[in-house]
Amino acid sequence: MTVWYKQSVQGDLQPIARKGFGRVARLHEDVGHDTFVKSLRDRDHLAGFFHYDGLAFDIGKDNLVLVNDIREALGPDWDVIEGSTYIHCEYDPEII
Repeated sequence: MTVWYKQSVQGDLQPIARKGFGRVARLHEDVGHDTFVKSLRDRDHLAGFFHYDGLAFDIGKDNLVLVNDIREALGPDWDVIEGSTYIHCEYDPEII
């Protein structure tokens, strides 16, 4: 399957976020669906999101890969937030 990038997408990801993105892309590949990247370090993001640090990405939402499947694949160090047209994935380990 293919990874597609929205035309305005710019930037890169830190190694840990690239690994997480790979897990999400594999979920899409397993169901025979392409992955659509909506945002990396580009555009304006909500305060507190880690896009500008290269630790967050947004992908297009579809009905084949569920948010709970993404949460399970990424694990507890990731925040996964469902928007109306996208899924936000952010590496944010809890430090005690």
